[in-house]
Amino acid sequence: MTADTWFVVSLMLTVSTVWGALAYPCIRLRLPKIYFIARSWWWMLATLCSCYVIAKIDLNNQHPYAWLLTVFFLLMGSRALYEIIRLWRPNSKAHLIYKLQQRGLHPSTPTDHKPAFLNAIPHSSPLTPTINGIDIALVLATISLTISLIVLQHVAWQRGEYGVLLFVLFSSQFNDIAQYLCGKWLKNKLFKRNLAPTISPNKSIEGALFGGFAAAVLATIFGIWLTPFDGWLCFIIAYGLVVSGIAGDLLESAFKRQHGIKDIGTLLAGHGGILDRIDSLLIGVPLFTLVYWFY
Repeated sequence: MTADTWFVVSLMLTVSTVWGALAYPCIRLRLPKIYFIARSWWWMLATLCSCYVIAKIDLNNQHPYAWLLTVFFLLMGSRALYEIIRLWRPNSKAHLIYKLQQRGLHPSTPTDHKPAFLNAIPHSSPLTPTINGIDIALVLATISLTISLIVLQHVAWQRGEYGVLLFVLFSSQFNDIAQYLCGKWLKNKLFKRNLAPTISPNKSIEGALFGGFAAAVLATIFGIWLTPFDGWLCFIIAYGLVVSGIAGDLLESAFKRQHGIKDIGTLLAGHGGILDRIDSLLIGVPLFTLVYWFY
């Protein structure tokens, strides 16, 4: 097997093992949120890796199933755009809040099972006039990310550098996990304030610094294995994706804060929606794709 295939197989085995361990009743009862996060991760990775493996099938020096990854990225981008745009319509936003309340993910109204404003908003409500620069920037970034992933896949595969796509995707995802863990362990132990308290109160400076560095080192190791890049270049790319990932996360946090909502979707249990899962890719991937195209 090639390096990228080994990576995909090892990744699925690791995630399956973690999910299986968390599925034990005693552990699941103690860590229900972590269990749902792991379960969602498994389904996301299973879908992505299946599309990747099938799309990579080479018949007569061609990839007749490469369109599968294109469809995957289009569906992912479309869902993220839907999660943004539905907050512009009061009725759709009210339904989302109701679903979040049912799952205990949003403050519930104490006297009613349904938000009071759910029935007060007509189905024909026009777009709310509170759309501003943050909304437009997030929409453009999401569209740019979707196009960039499709372009990156085709350019990398034309060059026979299949692992580049995996390296870019998982550099950002390693960053999310490492920052979350370091933030939990080290929050406010070195710095007495968070990174952006008015935008994202849970994002710590410790998580950004130490988690980001750890993610860049880990991504560099996999980058040397998966890509034709030198080690120093892998680290620069990985750290650039770390920094841009933080910026993308803060952009989405600002969007959610101005709309008064913590989770933007219910499709992925424990993750807060598709957009919440890809926000760290919004800025870095389009920039990397542009540079890689002319590299």
